[in-house]
Amino acid sequence: MNAFERHGITHLSASSLSTFAAEPALWCMERLLKRRGPVGCAAHRGTAAEEGIVHGLLHPDATIEDCQALALVKYDQLSALSGDPKRQKERDAVAPIVATALPVLREYGVPDGVQVKVERRLDGVPVPFLGFIDLRWSQHGMLLDLKTQLRLSSEISAGHARQVALYAHGTNDAAGICYATPQKVGIYRLEDAATHTAAMANIAKRLEAFLSLSADPQVLAAAVCPNFESFYWNEPFTRALGKEVYGF
Repeated sequence: MNAFERHGITHLSASSLSTFAAEPALWCMERLLKRRGPVGCAAHRGTAAEEGIVHGLLHPDATIEDCQALALVKYDQLSALSGDPKRQKERDAVAPIVATALPVLREYGVPDGVQVKVERRLDGVPVPFLGFIDLRWSQHGMLLDLKTQLRLSSEISAGHARQVALYAHGTNDAAGICYATPQKVGIYRLEDAATHTAAMANIAKRLEAFLSLSADPQVLAAAVCPNFESFYWNEPFTRALGKEVYGF
């Protein structure tokens, strides 16, 4: 039994490894101790906007307004019980993001893949990676991951680059990220995918080495220290959990 399986981890994801690399204390709390706070409204904003955008891509005759309305219904459903103080601010961004991104993405035509489940294996990593490709156009040999933001990134972040590199691994597809904000859209093509895939494998191997130190989740959690100044702890309930777990 490898170190992952010893801790009940049967697969990995790009987002999980990015969390471990950036904030291992949060990773330990959520993945090993099973203490998890609610998803913040920024994530609900992304899910809701994607719902409206995907509807508009799959139904070319749908109006922008119809797609916005669908997205807002989704957001309200997801955030109904949220105590996030940014709930209204995030809601206000949903409709403009749909209106900004949908015309740009419609230029590629109707995607033939939405939320396509993929399983990838990397050399030296004993468990598979699972993920979901947001949008794929086989006719263009292209896959895109859709990310919503309030301010537009000027380039693909390292974590997002590793994610789409993993999705494209073993294929001939071009991979990229579509960053969508209420004002602008940026579509960036991934360069040097092999380097980012190697980085993903590197993080996974370091996680395996960390997990091999003990079969006791409490022992592993005691070896890391949270940085509560990180945005990873912005959600109030998650932050409170962290202070409880780590004694701050």
